[in-house]
Amino acid sequence: MVKLYLPPRGILSPSNEEDPLDYYYQPIVGRLYVSRINMALGLLKRDEYSSILEIGYGSGVLMPTLDKLSDEIYGVDLSCDPDDISGRLAKLRCYPKLSRGEADKLLFDDNSLDLVIAISVLEHIKEIQPFLAEIHRVLKPSGTLLVGMPAVNKTMEYLFRAIGFAGIDAHHVTSPEEMHRAAAPMFSLKSTDRLPNFLPPKIYLYKSFCFEK
Repeated sequence: MVKLYLPPRGILSPSNEEDPLDYYYQPIVGRLYVSRINMALGLLKRDEYSSILEIGYGSGVLMPTLDKLSDEIYGVDLSCDPDDISGRLAKLRCYPKLSRGEADKLLFDDNSLDLVIAISVLEHIKEIQPFLAEIHRVLKPSGTLLVGMPAVNKTMEYLFRAIGFAGIDAHHVTSPEEMHRAAAPMFSLKSTDRLPNFLPPKIYLYKSFCFEK
């Protein structure tokens, strides 16, 4: 099973004020942040892909792990500095092709990617249908879309405030359930998981989905 490789602290840097990189290294909250990544990666049924795109790569914390899955790794992010992050990742001998751009206008050919990953991204997108349609366009037939999203409700607003993210309700505008409904006409859901998974299905903090085109 693929698991997150967390680089030594100090090599990577938060890409902006909202980047949660520092939380990965905290003793308690960090376990939750790492667990949510590992939960998503655990849904993958393969350990090799010819081409991978991460949407919303942020600080690049997931890139060294993806580097073990493919020799062809891409990243697209709306606000990050690709040159700075590429330079930091090079210290880990990780060389993804990063760019700045919008996820609903991907500069990839139709049917060109094996795996697209969007972890803690789609909850920020109000009009999610065009984003999913664009991902569908660039994925190869039977390609994989891996999504991770937090629950969007009052409880999560309180929890985010408790760790220093005030006003999260203004940023988290699409729930996992809404995303799933929008994805259903385009993708087949292969597997899903949630944290914690010992509570009733509707009670969770974070949820992951593995879709197939």
